[in-house]
Formats: sequence, C-alpha cells, structure tokens
Amino acid sequence: MIRVLEVFREPMANGGQESFLMNMYRNMDRTKVQLDFLTPFTCDNPDLKAEIESMGGQVFTYDHPFGENNNKVFRESVQDFLSSHPYPIVHFHSGSTYALMEGAKLAAEAKVPVRVVHSHCGGFKNLKYHVIKMLSIPWLLKYPTDYLACSDLAAEWKFPKSVIQDHRYTVIHNAVDTDRFRLDPALREKIRTVLGVDANAPVLGHVGRFSLQKNHAFLIDIFAAVHQKNPDAILLLAGAGELEPEIRDKVKTLDLENAVKFLGLRKDIPALMNAMDVFVLPSFFEGLPVVGVEAQATGLPVITSTAVARELPLKDLAQYIPLESSPDTWADAILHTADESRVHRRNTTQEIAEAGYEIKAAARDFEQFYLARAAEAGIRSDNSKAGQPSSASDEKGTEA
Repeated sequence: MIRVLEVFREPMANGGQESFLMNMYRNMDRTKVQLDFLTPFTCDNPDLKAEIESMGGQVFTYDHPFGENNNKVFRESVQDFLSSHPYPIVHFHSGSTYALMEGAKLAAEAKVPVRVVHSHCGGFKNLKYHVIKMLSIPWLLKYPTDYLACSDLAAEWKFPKSVIQDHRYTVIHNAVDTDRFRLDPALREKIRTVLGVDANAPVLGHVGRFSLQKNHAFLIDIFAAVHQKNPDAILLLAGAGELEPEIRDKVKTLDLENAVKFLGLRKDIPALMNAMDVFVLPSFFEGLPVVGVEAQATGLPVITSTAVARELPLKDLAQYIPLESSPDTWADAILHTADESRVHRRNTTQEIAEAGYEIKAAARDFEQFYLARAAEAGIRSDNSKAGQPSSASDEKGTEA
C-alpha cells in the first residue's frame, strides 16, 4: 500500500478541495492507496475527520489561526511536519501560488520522491498576481515532479508557460458520485417541506465557504433584485466561513431574513440541490467548481460568472454572466431559468458519466496516477512507516 500526504494551505471544512479529495477517497481501492491529510490550521468539520479516520486515513493539524501570517505558518508547519513524518508522495492543494511553490520546495528538501502540485482555481488578475507568478516560475519548474489541475484555465493561472506549452500537466476531472447526486423528485418534495418552502416558490441555491472568492456579498445583491421581482423567491446558503457574520448583517440590513436561509455545514447536499431550481455561483475566480458538477448531476442549471472556467460538463445547463453585469441582469436570467427548470428538469446521470465526470471511473484513474508515479520513483508498495513520526518524541502535527 502506498500512503500519500494531502496538504492544504487553508483550514479543512467543506470546501471544493475537500469535496474533490473525499469524492476520490471514498471510491479508491484503499488497500492500494491510502490518504492522510495535513493543514497548518484547523479541521472545522468533525464529520469529515471521522469519515477519514473510518477509512484508515489520518488528519494532522497544527491548529494555527487562519489570518495575516498564513504563508509563514504554512512554511514553518509543513517544514516541521515533513522533517519527522516520511512520505513517498506529497500532494499540495491550494488556490495560493505561494503554497504550491513553497510546498514543493519544502518537500524536495525533505527528500520526498514524488511532489505533486494541484491547481484548483484561478485568481485575481492584478499586479500582485503577476509579480507572484513571475517569482514562482523558477521554483515551479525546479521542485514539483507532477502538475495537476481541475481545468485548463486553472493550469494556466498557476503553472509556468513552458509547463502549459509542453503539456506537462494533467487535468483531473472534479467528478461526482452519481449514486448520490441525481434527480429525485420525491426527495425534492420532502426537503422543501422540511425547510418550509412552498412547492411553487423559485429557490436559488449556493454551496460554498463564506470567503472572498465566493463573492457572497454580490450574491445577496443579486437575490435582493430577484426578491424584488418575485417576493416568493427563497435563497438557500449552505456552508460556513469567516465572512458569514458579515453576510448575515447584509441580509438583515436588506430586510431579507425571512427569504434567506443559512443552513450551515450540511451532509445532505444532494437533497438540498434537488430542492433548488437554479444554482448561482458569482465567484471572483474558480477552476472547475465541484459544486457546479454536483448541481448538474442533479439536473440543476448553473448560473455562474465568466470568471469560472467554461468547462462545466453539460453546456445547456451552464450560463455565464460577467460580474460587471447588474444584479437586475442576473435576476432576470435566474428567474427565467428557474421557471424553465421547474418544467423541464431531467435526469442527467448518463450524460455526466459520458462526459467523464462519474466518480468511480475518475477515482480509478486517480489511484492509478499515484501507483504509476510510485512505481516510476521506485517506491515499494509496502509503505507502512509513512505518516509515522521518525522519533517517539515528536509531538507536532498532532492528529486533529
């Protein structure tokens, strides 16, 4: 068995990176490949931790607060952990270019044979982005052994031009479990009743961390315009994060408290998506959002920003609107799409599978990627010592 360390530069909760990995992890052959997880911050999702441990994995945290010194905390924590926990493969996941370049360097210094960097999103095109990307080029050419991305757009945002031109990266689809994410009219009716939502009310939905990237403030502006046009409209928000108090205050200020439902961290996302009529994702940047694929797998149309990679698998269930467009423009598109969805929503399970986004097939490919890289690096499959401290006195990087 090969043991792989998955490293995050953010707290672990229920974000897209966690969803991607957990979808893969649940469907891999864990007698061949086992995953452990590391964050310098916290694991804010006890259910996630419990599930990982039930499948034989470990969750290591340093429990630092997520704030101004994130890069320093990331560097020191990863360096400390790798100095005492030997792994043959370390896989870095982050929207931060710094984390990918620094992580790969630290892994190389710790003599990790296989060092994977994974781009899950784009970013803001500004001076800071261009400076960081230019500075990262020598490091990202020297230290990673493998480059993965959720989309071509995500790869272009993070990796050096020569990596892109020479096709040295691999796109790994953000695949979903179509046994869980599928159209279920009975489930739709049930969850609407539980939530107290009228059967004919247009329901907008969003699933994601309350963070700057997801642009919740603009989502509330959009919903205010929707609600003005149709007072029966409801917005479901699933997730948690540092900006949630600010968004709650905005909802209260706009007198939308009776129409916006904050649902917190949820385990019934497929049921919630069945209850929705349209999924709205006005993100500042994304690679290829897992939640977008999950929504389409339930037959749900997705309206998202043009900052998101135009690679969602079902083209007729994806609509892209510029962030510069007014909330009214978004609202008109949303209400029209919601009306169409209630009448013409369909089972898309086969379409998702044919597009290459069915999790069982994708997980086999992901598992084979690790096994192939291990074989090429001469790593023995009996890797029982990975993840164990190199000395009994090691107390850092404790299991969460």
